[in-house]
Amino acid sequence: MNTTKDTFIPFEDYKINVKLKLSALWIAVMFCYVYGDYIQVFVPGIMSEALLVSEDKEGIQFEFFAVALLMSIPSLMIFLTLVLTPKINRILNIIIPSLFVVLLVSLNLETVWGFYLYLTGLEVLLSCMTIWHAWKWPQSEMKR
Repeated sequence: MNTTKDTFIPFEDYKINVKLKLSALWIAVMFCYVYGDYIQVFVPGIMSEALLVSEDKEGIQFEFFAVALLMSIPSLMIFLTLVLTPKINRILNIIIPSLFVVLLVSLNLETVWGFYLYLTGLEVLLSCMTIWHAWKWPQSEMKR
């Protein structure tokens, strides 16, 4: 009789460096910001308000600059997370997402659009995961 044992062959798994995890979280949260802003264009009234010409050109430029500055932070953090030293990296990846969570919640308290609430919730979750991974940064990597 030929008996064969069922042998379990585990799937190969690699330990992923915390910098790669954090960078991937920044990529995910950035895509959520982009999708939210893109879909928001189709909300009734948004395009008509955007097409209104305002007399306050400096005010509009300031608003556009502020949004551009705010949205450039996740893009920069994708790269900076990979190249900064662990100590600075950990601090930035705790502070910046914390500020974004406060901003997200405060800006979206009055929205009734389901897609925006969903994306805001996802953005908050991803930001909290970023904070958690930075907080739990392995000590052997922190000593470098």
